[in-house]
Amino acid sequence: MIALLLSVTFGAGVYLLYEGLTNPRQPTVPRRARTSVDEFLLRAGLPDVTPREFVLFSVCAALVTGLVAHLLLGWVIVSALAALLGLVGPLAYYVQRHERRRAVLQNALAEAIAQLRDAIRTGLSIQNALVGLARTGPEALRPEFAILAREMRLVGGEAALTNMRDRLADPLFDVVAATLILNDQLGGRNVSQVLDRLAHATRAQLKVQEELRAYQAQTVMSARVIAAMPLVVLIAIRQVNPRYLAVFNDWSGQLLLALCLVSVVIGYASMLWLTRLPGERRILR
Repeated sequence: MIALLLSVTFGAGVYLLYEGLTNPRQPTVPRRARTSVDEFLLRAGLPDVTPREFVLFSVCAALVTGLVAHLLLGWVIVSALAALLGLVGPLAYYVQRHERRRAVLQNALAEAIAQLRDAIRTGLSIQNALVGLARTGPEALRPEFAILAREMRLVGGEAALTNMRDRLADPLFDVVAATLILNDQLGGRNVSQVLDRLAHATRAQLKVQEELRAYQAQTVMSARVIAAMPLVVLIAIRQVNPRYLAVFNDWSGQLLLALCLVSVVIGYASMLWLTRLPGERRILR
């Protein structure tokens, strides 16, 4: 009886081992719903920063900015307004960083699409072509394609492309990922032609955007100089001859200075708004 039980147990163990090696179950990782704030941080290059941490960092920046302004000028209302500007400063910085990161990312994606198209035309499969991009692809995307190659071996091509799409959070790669996933599900021989048309359209669009960014950079630099000049002069006079600005020591004078600072900020923000480039919304998620 004991020998029979041992034989059955050994046979069941061999069967389970064979089943596990030949039919591995793909792990399912629940995806947390991503808010607009999460997506903004992801696009700005802060994937590991939570909205709460970003808010705390902004509050610390506000306290430091308000303290520095009070040490330099000594006006309470102006210091409070400076703290408010410090609060929104990180948001403004990472908005600009997002624009720069998007330009670099889309240029790299255009090059990666062309390489993927050429690799498929030489006879490589889509998965092998994607793995090759981890070694020979654009420098900015090699770490992402390395993660994609590793995940394709673990969870399959569709799940790996979906994860990379979520990490990049870019409208262009949304289209590429959807094209590759659809081709993997339905099959087809025209994927290289689709990638070819997408590569040409993307390069044409990026060429126009580069010309617009060149004009935008000049306007932004002029706006920064114009906005910073009154503040630099005010701080210099306050440090050299404080009595010359004694008229602003009372509440009415500080309020007037605060209104002047608000007008400078509104003018600078309006100039940035008017010269902004049209953004692309993510349609496929």
